[in-house]
Amino acid sequence: MKIYVVDSWAKFMGPVIDHWRSLGHEVETGVYWGTSISADLVYFFPVDNNLIQATRNQWKPPGTRIVAEAVDIDIYAGHPGAIDYRYVDALVFMARHMKELSDRKFNIPKSVPQYIVPGGVDVDKWTMKRDASRGYNVCFIGRFWIAKNIFGALQIFNQLIKTDPGNPWRLYLRGENYDPLWWQRHVEAYIETNPELKERIEFVPWVEDLNEWLERIDYYLMTSYKEAFSYSTAECAAKGIRPLIQMTTGIDQIWPNSWIFQTHDEAVRMLQSDYEPETYRAYVADRYPLSRRLEMLDEICGLTQ
Repeated sequence: MKIYVVDSWAKFMGPVIDHWRSLGHEVETGVYWGTSISADLVYFFPVDNNLIQATRNQWKPPGTRIVAEAVDIDIYAGHPGAIDYRYVDALVFMARHMKELSDRKFNIPKSVPQYIVPGGVDVDKWTMKRDASRGYNVCFIGRFWIAKNIFGALQIFNQLIKTDPGNPWRLYLRGENYDPLWWQRHVEAYIETNPELKERIEFVPWVEDLNEWLERIDYYLMTSYKEAFSYSTAECAAKGIRPLIQMTTGIDQIWPNSWIFQTHDEAVRMLQSDYEPETYRAYVADRYPLSRRLEMLDEICGLTQ
């Protein structure tokens, strides 16, 4: 089968594309949609302006199946509500709470099949930490834009080192790209006015081998305001790193309550509590194997043999 993936987020579709190619399908990819695309299956990830423009142009070549996968920001931005679903064969969501929000916000025709396909992680690619004992290194991974809430991670860490100044706590901030500018100024001002915090943090703009870099990390702080499925959380857990996740709508449908905090005080206590690396890895291996995601997408896209 000839497949075309309109993919703005190569990190998330890469394993799917590799899988489809391994099955013998001819797979091409592109960042932008265009009328010259010719394929048996066109997969749009995410549901953004590419799919909006395709359906507005009433584009659906004869015999072509069109499947689209919506992520969290698509729904918050209203993109699924701008689609002409006469030209879409199936719609995929990465989490139940995102589909529920979509159901409330948009009038998607009942004739369009909708599916929930959780994210999937190849646990074998994330080797268990060589030293699985509890340490004092915390990390934040993600863009520094406001939705990911780097400020919350800094506040929690600042409270931690004031509560426990005798231990060598450090915070590694793996990411870049502040947005908007006022948010960057706000974060930088907070760091400058807390010199003890400034001495204990390190900005890491790029990592060639994230699996190896994570060997030094003991805790992962996920303080995002919005997530359908946090791949960074799953990957760190697969590494045996203790995830600490800020409570947001639907997050408790994805991760165990023992990983979730409601307040900064609770997060600080969790950073000083039990440490069970094998448990974190086992949860991801059991709940979110890449193989399950691939099987579900194969069936939805009509690729099962």
